[in-house]
Amino acid sequence: MSFLSKLNRNVSPVLAGLAVLAVPALSQTVQAQSIHHPVIREGDHSRAVQHAEVSLRTLGYYHGAIDAVFGPKLLLAVKSFQGHYGLAQDGIVGTLTWEKLSATVGTQAAGTNSASPKFADVLMLRLGSHGPAVARLQQLLIAHGYHLAVDGDFGPVTYADVRNFQASHHLAVDGIVGPQTMQALDVSSNSASPTMEAARVGLLREGDSGPAVVRLQKDLEALGYSTGGAEGDFGPMTLTAVVDFQQSNGIPATGLVGVLTWRALDEAVHQAPPTNTMGSNQVNRGSISPTAAGIVGLAMKYQGAAYVFGGNSPATGFDCSGFVQWVYGQFGIALPRTSFGQWNVGTHVSEEALQPGDLVFFTTEGVFANHVGIYLGNGEFISAATPSQGVVVQSLSTPYFAQAYDGAVQVLPNS
Repeated sequence: MSFLSKLNRNVSPVLAGLAVLAVPALSQTVQAQSIHHPVIREGDHSRAVQHAEVSLRTLGYYHGAIDAVFGPKLLLAVKSFQGHYGLAQDGIVGTLTWEKLSATVGTQAAGTNSASPKFADVLMLRLGSHGPAVARLQQLLIAHGYHLAVDGDFGPVTYADVRNFQASHHLAVDGIVGPQTMQALDVSSNSASPTMEAARVGLLREGDSGPAVVRLQKDLEALGYSTGGAEGDFGPMTLTAVVDFQQSNGIPATGLVGVLTWRALDEAVHQAPPTNTMGSNQVNRGSISPTAAGIVGLAMKYQGAAYVFGGNSPATGFDCSGFVQWVYGQFGIALPRTSFGQWNVGTHVSEEALQPGDLVFFTTEGVFANHVGIYLGNGEFISAATPSQGVVVQSLSTPYFAQAYDGAVQVLPNS
């Protein structure tokens, strides 16, 4: 055997072994390169940052400028995205985060580019999705008594309502609408109560007319409040009946029929046990002051007002802390402009000791005390929620808000 043959025979196994070792190393290199983006973090300024901004805005996590600057808003968006998908919430966009971003944006595009509006044809809907399938989802949620706009955009309000629906139907509470959630929505979409049906219209007031007013008048008449007949016109007699009912049930007597009044009517008509937990509150904190009653009444008058980020007046619209600051300001009480500042004002009280007019705080987008509202009583609060819903009344007992609840602050002194 020649020297070269011997050399080839001895070297070949070595080369083969090196090849085996090299293949996985090479595949990891290729895999990392396939992301086409470097690791980025706060303070960076590059095209990769711009790509992350666009992707996270598409998915509904980022609401800042597309300026290729990795600032605090993008950091918060990255951490929220990472937390939602079980990644390490370090705020650094590395290989795993890039891969998940790419896959999630791709899934949304595949799910929302279909021309078919049929709900059952969509495999997955999630925060950031949009299109006819999302509009159908929102219609089904409304059929179950949830209050949201049918705008085809899967935003924070739709996300919260999906989570609440999932929790109430013993499904995985992930805010993602997959086959099981779709089936539960479709199967039980005709089971809403008559009062939920009426409550879908939102706020009713004097001058309104239609089937929802008929429902209101029938309920009031059944409880002994005279409306002049269930003819479907919200006139002076119906207004008087509403105010009398609200006063009798500890609801701010504004004459406006919103979620609190609909729920109290439903309980009274069906003789359900009252859900008012104010008995213990009155023992612990005393009676409701006139200022607190005025604050609650004024806040309720702006139910349905527009949500505008940075807004702090009826003329501009409201964000959550701007709404609280403006309402309190009408009574000569100056509050800080941000929810974080408002958290540090007054006295912190337990949930059991809540009184109307107290401020309630929630963690949203992974940020403590990022949302604030005004407690109304009966386990309800009002806040400027999102652009699609505006100023709205919601319940502390829903699974979403029960999990997000941070605490409460008493601004007004005990009466």
